[in-house]
Amino acid sequence: MRLLQKVTPQREVFTLEEVKLFLRLSGDQEDALISTLLSSARSYVEDVTQRSLLKQQWELSLKPPYSPSSPLVRRREKHIEISLPRPPLMEVESVQSKETHLPYVIEENKIILSPIHWDKSISILYWAGYGEESTALPPTLRHAILMVVRAFYDQQKVDLSLLSPFKVHHFL
Repeated sequence: MRLLQKVTPQREVFTLEEVKLFLRLSGDQEDALISTLLSSARSYVEDVTQRSLLKQQWELSLKPPYSPSSPLVRRREKHIEISLPRPPLMEVESVQSKETHLPYVIEENKIILSPIHWDKSISILYWAGYGEESTALPPTLRHAILMVVRAFYDQQKVDLSLLSPFKVHHFL
C-alpha cells in the first residue's frame, strides 16, 4: 500500500491574526514562527487522528496479494471493500487498475468493487476533509489545533485527550 498526498490544503484553519489573539500576542516579530507552528499544529492533529481536516487530495495505490488481515482491503462474499485512509471522504475522482477505470460504489469512507478485481493492482484518487473552509470543522478539532499551537509555542507537552474521540481506528 502507498498513500500519497497529491494536493495539500489551500489555507490553514486559522489566520495568523486569530492565532496571535488566542496566544495573546501583539506585534509582528514572531509572525513567521506562529505561521509555522499553525501549519505544524494542523499536521499534528491530522497525524494523531488519521483524518484530513481541510480539503486535500490523496492517492491510494494497492498491490496484490492483499493480506486477509488487512484493515484496508477486505474480501467479502460478493464484493471487495476498500477503506480509504484519512477520512472524511468528500469525493472519489477515479478508481483504476492500470489504465482501466473500474466501476465502484461508495459506502461512507469505503469503495466497493467487484470481486473480479481481487488480484489486480488498484489506484484510487480521492478528496478528503471536512470542507474547504475552517468553519466546516467540528469545534473540538478547531480548538485542538489552537491548543497544539499553544503547546508548541510554550514548548510544552501536547494533551492528546481532546483528540481521542476523533481518532480513526482500523480493526482487524
